[in-house]
Amino acid sequence: MKILIVGANFNNKGAQSMLFITMDELKKRFPDCEIFFGSLGENIDLSNYRFDELFFPGRARTIAKGGVSALKMTVACFVYDFLKFLKGKEQNLWRFFEAKKLGPEMDLIIDVSGFSLGDRWSIKTQEGYLDSIRLAKKWGIPIFFMPQSFGPFDYDHKSRFLMDEIRELFCYPKIIFAREHEGESYLKGLFECENVIYSTDLVLQNKGVNIENIYIQPPELIIPEIDSNDSVGVVPNIQCFNHGDKDKNIQMYKDIISHLVEKEKKVYIFRHSREDFSICKLIAEQFHNAKVVLLDNEFSCLEYDEFVKKFDFVICSRFHGCVHAYRNYIPCILLGWAIKYQELAENVGQEQYAFDITSNDFSSDKVIAAADYLIAHLNKESGIIKEHVVEIQKYNCFDQIEEWLR
Repeated sequence: MKILIVGANFNNKGAQSMLFITMDELKKRFPDCEIFFGSLGENIDLSNYRFDELFFPGRARTIAKGGVSALKMTVACFVYDFLKFLKGKEQNLWRFFEAKKLGPEMDLIIDVSGFSLGDRWSIKTQEGYLDSIRLAKKWGIPIFFMPQSFGPFDYDHKSRFLMDEIRELFCYPKIIFAREHEGESYLKGLFECENVIYSTDLVLQNKGVNIENIYIQPPELIIPEIDSNDSVGVVPNIQCFNHGDKDKNIQMYKDIISHLVEKEKKVYIFRHSREDFSICKLIAEQFHNAKVVLLDNEFSCLEYDEFVKKFDFVICSRFHGCVHAYRNYIPCILLGWAIKYQELAENVGQEQYAFDITSNDFSSDKVIAAADYLIAHLNKESGIIKEHVVEIQKYNCFDQIEEWLR
C-alpha cells in the first residue's frame, strides 16, 4: 500500500511532529506500507528518513490537475528554470511533473495540515489546500484529514466563492477530523458535512514514537544544557505579531519577562518554527540581563519534546509548542490568536492560562497575574494536566483510519 502524506513541512516543528507521528502510526499498523512525503521543496537533506519524497508544491499540484492552468504553469516552469540555468543555479523542472506521474499510483492520501482554511488565510493558501481534495478526486484515491482547525468563514465579497468550493469538495474525504468544536460546528452547519468527527490533536493523543519508523539511522538528539531550576521558556510566534499589535506585544513580553526576572526566574527565549527567530531576537534585545537568554537552536520536534521538560513552565504562542509541553505535563501560559489555543487549554483543564492577544481587553497585567498563580501552584497544575492527558490518550484517531482500511 502506497500512502501519500501532505500538509507537513520541516520549517514548522508542529508540522514536522504531525508528519513523524503519522509515519509512526501507519508503520505500526501497516508495516509493509510505502510512505511518500508530499514535500514543498524545502532545501533540506531527506536521505535519512524512511519515506520517499514526492515533490508537491503549488506549481506541481497545478500541473497535476491538468487543463489550461496546467499548460500555463508548465510554460511558466520552463521559463523560470531557464532563467535559473542562465544564472548557474540548480534546476528542478522535471520534478514539477512528479505529482502528475506518481500521484495516481497512491492508494491513500492523508492530510496533516494544521490550519489552512478560513477567512484569516489568503485565497491562494486556501485554494492550494483544497487542491489535495481535487487531486484525490481526479485520481479516485481516498483522502483523510487528520485533526486540524477550520474557520471562521466570514469571507469578504472577493472570497465568498470559496464557500461553494468548500461545500462541494468537503463531501469527498472519508473522514475530516476537526480539532476544535468550533471547527466541527462550522463544517457541519455551514457546509452540511456528514463526514466530520471531533478529535483532539494527534500529537497530544500520541504516547511516543518508535524513532526507527522515522529514521534509517536515528540521529543523536542535541539538547542544550540550561539551569533547570526556576527556569521559564518563552516561545513566541510571528503570527501573533501579524494578527496583533506589534508594539503592544513587544511591551507585553518586556513586562512579563521583567516580572519573571524579579521573581528570580531565569528566562530562555527560543523558537519553535524557523520563521520565529527574528521575533525571538527582537524580544531578547529588550534586555541586558544574564537571566534572559536567547537560544538560536533549531530543534527537531523530537529535540523540542525533550527540551521542554527542563522548564517549570513555558509561555508559548505556538500551538504544538504548547502540545509538546502538555504531553509532558509541563504547564503553559498560552498567548494565542485563534480559538484553537483556548480549546487546547480547555482540553487539559488549563483554560485560565489561555489569552487571546488580539482581544481588546488583553493586557500584560492579566498574564502576570496568571504567571504568579501558576508559580504558586505548579505541582497542582501539572497534576491536572496529567489527569486530562491520560484520558485523552485513551483515544487515537488513527484507529478509525485502520478500521476503515481493514
